[in-house]
Amino acid sequence: MSPSDRGTGASGVIPVLLYHSVSATRRDDPWQVAAADFREDMAAVVASGRTPLTATRYAAALRGAAAMPDRPVLITFDDGFADFADEAAPILAEFGLPATIFVTTGWIGTTGMLSAAAVRDVAAGGSVEVGAHSVTHPHLDLLGRRAARDEIGASKTALEDLLGGPVTSFAFPHGSHRRQTVAAVRDAGFDAAFAVKNALSHAADEPFTIARYTVRAATTRGEVAAVLSGAGAPPAWHGERLITTAYRAVRYARYAGRPVAHPIEGWKITV
Repeated sequence: MSPSDRGTGASGVIPVLLYHSVSATRRDDPWQVAAADFREDMAAVVASGRTPLTATRYAAALRGAAAMPDRPVLITFDDGFADFADEAAPILAEFGLPATIFVTTGWIGTTGMLSAAAVRDVAAGGSVEVGAHSVTHPHLDLLGRRAARDEIGASKTALEDLLGGPVTSFAFPHGSHRRQTVAAVRDAGFDAAFAVKNALSHAADEPFTIARYTVRAATTRGEVAAVLSGAGAPPAWHGERLITTAYRAVRYARYAGRPVAHPIEGWKITV
């Protein structure tokens, strides 16, 4: 049996679902999933018989520090939209499912986003892990070394100050990362980092670039069910694909020559 098959079932893959906004009133937002669709997805998670894990628990299993349960699945959220508390969390509780939300700390308390009190309430519930997602949600792979490290480290410090405990997981904004930003996340004291890739994770996945599958407004319930079955997306690859490197070069050229101030000087959470 290969490492990617241990504890993961016959297919050897592990779905890590990525959501952003969940709302009862659908807007023209490609990243927003209707609450009814999200409920159907969570019912499919339960029906799949998979074992739901939080980010830190899964990272421990990837490192060999904990046993990998049979057929794991992860439910994750990025950014920290206010509708997580209003819509997503009650549905997760209805089905008894743990999840992880990665919060952009500079957006806490702004319009449409979780307040500081709501972030504390989410974490206090015990079934939702709160991870960091930078301060200002930049493409970290385009920032200089100091700015990237500050975005990563300051988001961790801010959440730990807010929650009064360790924050051990991180998600790259936009999924954008490179070798230096991965090293910065590790050096900041995180135990794991999540990318995107729209691929399926596995027991040999890299703990600091864990693959996730994005569920968008246009994603069908059949597509989510296929991912939960271990199909519908490729297994995660190691390293960076050529197309990713090329896309970074395009993005870098687009922003080249623009003056960039230090993004987070003087910033703090408004409680």
